[in-house]
Amino acid sequence: MLQRIQTILLIITVICIGLFLATTSWSKSIGPNEQVLVNPYYLIHTKGGLALIKTPIFYVATMAGLAGLFTIFTIFQYKNRIRQMLFVALNSILLAGAMSAAIYHITRDAAELGGDPNDVGDFGIGIIAIVVALVSNFAANRLIKRDEKLVKSADRMR
Repeated sequence: MLQRIQTILLIITVICIGLFLATTSWSKSIGPNEQVLVNPYYLIHTKGGLALIKTPIFYVATMAGLAGLFTIFTIFQYKNRIRQMLFVALNSILLAGAMSAAIYHITRDAAELGGDPNDVGDFGIGIIAIVVALVSNFAANRLIKRDEKLVKSADRMR
């Protein structure tokens, strides 16, 4: 049944993962033409339009991309709630890993690059989207568990 609320929450998860992969997670302006950006693919320190440091962090995008693919697969596993719960739990692990790695690179690597260390920078849509994806994935898992419990209790009454 694709019209369940769990499906809507899983679709929200997919959309938020797409936003995370498509937008900047964090930025910090150091001077008039110098800034530091973090997205799921790179940590970039630019000055005057040229990249001074461009550190690849593709594993963050890989974890988020896998979570997105598993979420799409999970949406169509509505007939097997146990398998659906398994994939949603795997999504939670991948999303938490991607979010943790992104926050690690923001706090450890990017915040130390140039400028005032007390200047926190600006969190972008990407980091908010991954948090929303994690919360909606968690809520979908809770609702799938509730459905499974309801079906088991109905089977006992027969």
